[in-house]
Amino acid sequence: MKSAAVALPATDFAAHPFFGPLDRRPSRYRGPHRLSHHGWLNFVERLERREEVSAVLAAVATSRRVLDVGGGTGELTRAVAARVERCVTVEPHARRVEVLQAPDGSAQAPDVPRTGGIEVLPGHAEALPFPDASFDAVLACWVLPYAEDPDRAVREMARVCDRSAPGGRVVLIGGAPDNELVSLLNEVCVPLAGEPHDHQGHLLADAVRTLSGLGFTDISLHRTEAALHFSEPDLEERITAAAALLTDFWYEGHPRAAEMREALRPALHRHFALRPYAIGDQGIVLVAV
Repeated sequence: MKSAAVALPATDFAAHPFFGPLDRRPSRYRGPHRLSHHGWLNFVERLERREEVSAVLAAVATSRRVLDVGGGTGELTRAVAARVERCVTVEPHARRVEVLQAPDGSAQAPDVPRTGGIEVLPGHAEALPFPDASFDAVLACWVLPYAEDPDRAVREMARVCDRSAPGGRVVLIGGAPDNELVSLLNEVCVPLAGEPHDHQGHLLADAVRTLSGLGFTDISLHRTEAALHFSEPDLEERITAAAALLTDFWYEGHPRAAEMREALRPALHRHFALRPYAIGDQGIVLVAV
């Protein structure tokens, strides 16, 4: 799948292949995933996302005031904060707020309201605690699959974006149709959990519909490559590590978690036969101006 940036006419968004797989697009939102703190930290330790960081920095290159909705562990937030006058992040999970507030990224630092140029506030994407037009750019990277109401979240991002600012924009990142991580989870873990398949293209397509209806008509997309790296020399050790990581990412503590880890082993054997030391976490960056 090509990674070059493409302009997206608002009338053509529904059929765009970046919002695929088109034959599996659901009619409604499947509901939010549960993202555990421990599973997320283990995930981030193995994740290399430099292209994704570069894409976000390019998207906000002319911005002065930036809001990052869902700061996570802070890698992207800190990169943005180093380039802009004001960087604020809203994070709903208390333990990740602690990580963001820590100068070194640890969760043991004192609870302070501002660290390293980042203002950290607890809150949710569906109810951002800011007046209208507070920011030149609003980011939400891998946030929509965890929102209770993705459409309301997108509307809130548009509300706090200053459309009078030069290049005022909303920047979203979601999974690409060929995302290897999501494909493995959909193949093995999601059915065992009795849940509908994840389809992040559906969320991005709905976001385009909402944003274009709110006047964000200059919309572009491009694909980014990120990957989880598994350096264990022994294949079985690599599979064990990957099965635990993938299960804990969405299903840590689930009653069928042990079954998921075991069921992932054949799928990971097939995957590592083609890509021995990495699982891709390919993304789509959506910039709406």
